[in-house]
Amino acid sequence: MASPDKYLPLLLAGGKRCPGRMMLCLCPSWVSRLPSKTLPGLFSLFILKAVTFEAGGYTYLDTFSSPCRVTYLLEDGSVGSSMGEGLDCPTCGSPQLNTLTEDVLLNYQLLGGKGVPLPPMLAFAYRPSVGLVSPHPSLMFHSIQEKEDLQESMEKVINAFLKQPEVQGSDKVLLQLSISGWGSQESSAVLNREDREGLLSAAAALVPQIRSGESILLTACYPSIQPLQKCRVRKTLFREPTVLKKKLFLHISTTVCRTAADQPQVIQMLCRVDRGDTHPRADPSKLQNLEETLRDWGLSQPDDIISLLEKWAKTALQAIMDHESELVDTEKGGLHARTDLIGVEFSLGEVDGELQPFLLGIKNVSKGVFSTPKGLLHPQQSNSSLEPLLQTICQRSHCSIMAGKTLLFIGAGESKKLGVFVNAKQYGIKSILVCHQDPHPAYKYVSEYFVYNYMDHTQDEVHAEKIVAMLEKKGLQADGCLTFLCGNTILCALVRAKLGLPGDTVEAISIAKRKSHTQRHLATIDQGWCHLPAPRQYAVRSEHFEDLAGLKSTAETFGFPAVVKQEYGDCSSSVKLVESAQQCEEYVQEMMALKAMDPNGGFASSPMVMEYLGGDKYVVDLAIFQGKLLLAFLSQCGPSILPYFISSSHLMPSGISQEKEAQMVAAAYQSCLHCGLENGVYNVDLKLTECGPKLIEINPRTGGNFLPTWINEMYGVDIYIVAFMIACNMQPQVWTPKPRGYFVGISCPIKQHYRAKEKTPGFEVILKGLTDKGLVKSSMITDVVDDTAPVATLSIASFSTRKEDAISKIILASQMLSIDSEEYPVKYFLEPFM
Repeated sequence: MASPDKYLPLLLAGGKRCPGRMMLCLCPSWVSRLPSKTLPGLFSLFILKAVTFEAGGYTYLDTFSSPCRVTYLLEDGSVGSSMGEGLDCPTCGSPQLNTLTEDVLLNYQLLGGKGVPLPPMLAFAYRPSVGLVSPHPSLMFHSIQEKEDLQESMEKVINAFLKQPEVQGSDKVLLQLSISGWGSQESSAVLNREDREGLLSAAAALVPQIRSGESILLTACYPSIQPLQKCRVRKTLFREPTVLKKKLFLHISTTVCRTAADQPQVIQMLCRVDRGDTHPRADPSKLQNLEETLRDWGLSQPDDIISLLEKWAKTALQAIMDHESELVDTEKGGLHARTDLIGVEFSLGEVDGELQPFLLGIKNVSKGVFSTPKGLLHPQQSNSSLEPLLQTICQRSHCSIMAGKTLLFIGAGESKKLGVFVNAKQYGIKSILVCHQDPHPAYKYVSEYFVYNYMDHTQDEVHAEKIVAMLEKKGLQADGCLTFLCGNTILCALVRAKLGLPGDTVEAISIAKRKSHTQRHLATIDQGWCHLPAPRQYAVRSEHFEDLAGLKSTAETFGFPAVVKQEYGDCSSSVKLVESAQQCEEYVQEMMALKAMDPNGGFASSPMVMEYLGGDKYVVDLAIFQGKLLLAFLSQCGPSILPYFISSSHLMPSGISQEKEAQMVAAAYQSCLHCGLENGVYNVDLKLTECGPKLIEINPRTGGNFLPTWINEMYGVDIYIVAFMIACNMQPQVWTPKPRGYFVGISCPIKQHYRAKEKTPGFEVILKGLTDKGLVKSSMITDVVDDTAPVATLSIASFSTRKEDAISKIILASQMLSIDSEEYPVKYFLEPFM
């Protein structure tokens, strides 16, 4: 609910990414408030009439016979009284939060506490309710209880303020009320620093206006930098009249949003050039690109100053976010109210011969986002800059939609899967967990917990019937059913079918789960969908066998080297490279001898042999809804540690060209569709060979280990809630955004992990120090403790906007932790990424 001119770029971008879901209401009568059915005491907001934005910039004036429930509200107060208070859906700001955002004195203290250099300020606080939030050396704070006392002491205090050395470098002083708001010029004035009588008179005139808890503020204003004069040839026949150069004022406007991962991100950085006597709070006009303007003014390398401005703008929003987290719901103006968007204004001056940005103020969400001529000519670029804000809107909307839903989870997995249940609880989802372990750490995050041993997957039909009976006995109903464990995917599909819940069929999951069957199935399909290549091109030769006799006949015709694995295996367990028929037979006998240890995950033991492929390995994490590809993330794997194919290193996003990236995503998408996987989040392993992409295997569940965390931080997409929504037959509004940098990680094998801990005193302390400094992130890949097991246990990753920096940090960390060694040469495993 806002003025369309303020948010037109956002509305158009929303129409492109979420056609028909982005709506503009121009009048309070177009919506209605009804008591919430899920949160007593709150209200739901329903749309009766709206301007709906579609793809391509099309708009429609829609009237809804069945009111449409609002799942996210952004209002600027320009179309009537606020409708956002007391809602059960997320809101961007509120009247209370907007007031706090533009409280000049509060922001000065919050930013000062974050280390941002600030211009000197004098505050006359009238009956302050609390003391200083965060004292700052540049702030003179004068507290008074009576206005008469203020008038008596004002002259003395102002003179002392103007005599400060820092203030002497300024040429003007901004006089304002602490809660005047960015758009108000009535209660603010800019006066010359030398005009002490004028300053005193103007400050005294504000005394009758201030109310209890408010302040009169005097802030030093430094002169703006000026364009450098261009050198011209003096001796020439042609002369131009000399133009009198007037002082100019460079006003910088940044727009910062909260990302879906709760991090501040600058989405716009523009500027305008005004006359030197222009009021700093004048309405913006003729907005232009800051970098080009700085170059036009003679600054050859403006990157440093732009980086500093971006850092300070993000710090401003982070300070506001931190402050909001300490407020109660009534102070925020609602249960789900928070600030997702602000504007931060700067000037650019010169101190001791160096350029220095100065904070002018902070604007709340009601000021909107800027439209520019460049956005008109190049709308694609304008839309992409607003995508982080759009992602935040969609993510919070998803949370609103899923709150109160009930999900049935089959299996909890190792401790690394705990985040699934933590996230579900944070989103207000009621979780029913069926787990074979008692107890499991996920117990405290779920609403209902059933202990049932389903580990013999040869009896999945029986298990499914018993699980359904347990739910019916307690009268429980679920909106969706899913699992994040490969071994439970067929069981989960059976339970879904018996409960009548949406999701992939048992047949589709079985084709994907049985690895040789996946390859044989794709090899028979000669026609791709949507003019894509035929799926048979992705198939790899593979055969399964029931006994040693079958193995010998298969090995004779297959050729070596080859890969032996379990038909129903997962997570690269029981996979080995064999280079002869004898090695193949010995390994199969070894697996059969270890049958009691269940290398096949509870399924009937059935080894298979597969052609060994050259080339680099890639992983595609993709989401499909009703056969439509919603998003796909491609990552690259380093050389496997042979012969057991232990993962060594990982890079996201991959370093390959867009053309090859498209080939890999198309191969993963086609393979899933032709196996019948049409509704879910999947994890697909491929190799890029000389003949193009080849499928290794499809994991018909969400990718695990570090991938969900990387995707969330890299792209701002929570892959868990995408899976939750698809399980409930609801389409999430997601897409594949541009990556924000690079993640590089190594996976340390258990033997090297233990050896590094022995060689490095204080291993955990060093690792914690590296993590606390933000140099690396660490996580455990598995709960296995047997140091002879062919698995990786420790993941160490680093993020940076430059791939080279991320690689350097990983190499340094591995050396400090003694992980880098002859047995585990880190540089070798990272070499494909360099």
